Amino acid sequence: MGSQSKYGKKDLVYVPIRIATTTDGVEAGGVNYAFSTNIPAAAKTALGQIAITTPANPPLGTVLASNFPKPRRASKRDALRYTSSFCSAAWLVQLKIAGWRITKPRVTKPPLHTPTLRPNSFIQTAYVTFRGVKYAWQLPKVTITNVTQAVLDGLGVKLATPGDFDELCFGANAPKPPKASVTIADGDTASKDLSTFYDPSTTTLPAGWTESKAPIIAFN
Repeated sequence: MGSQSKYGKKDLVYVPIRIATTTDGVEAGGVNYAFSTNIPAAAKTALGQIAITTPANPPLGTVLASNFPKPRRASKRDALRYTSSFCSAAWLVQLKIAGWRITKPRVTKPPLHTPTLRPNSFIQTAYVTFRGVKYAWQLPKVTITNVTQAVLDGLGVKLATPGDFDELCFGANAPKPPKASVTIADGDTASKDLSTFYDPSTTTLPAGWTESKAPIIAFN
């Protein structure tokens, strides 16, 4: 983000950010947001961007280009160029004093679906903890019924509650937990396949379930 030239080599960096904003306007939670940029080195330092030197094994608690949350953006024009890129949540006051314009991400609250918040929804937010990140996605309620709560527990899948709103990350390119699948009977003659993310720290998968997709760790 904030490239000065489409031809310039981009570096992988991250900024620490807050995850969500409460109903009282208080920013809460925390995660590192990773992205690629080729803004000048001095601007990277000013915005609190930290280089990722081991993309094959990135820092724990870091997400690559998640759909939610997103960082604030800082923009500034000087005599030579216009610079705009993501900034660290810890540097906002200093950046404003230095003349940077700060804009919030468009979405500041997670797409949280729980029975209490959205009782008529056909989906429910689920998550697993992987590499220091609560990786969240929307699980159809019909899948929850077919899989059963006992199997979800065995897969390490948690159903989110309103209290999780400031800890969940959605749609990250990485890290992404592995998937497991199973084929179950559907009536007397038919069958259907079920698949979901699972917590790889689970030592033994539930009966009939096998890993169908390996986890993604590297920031490529």
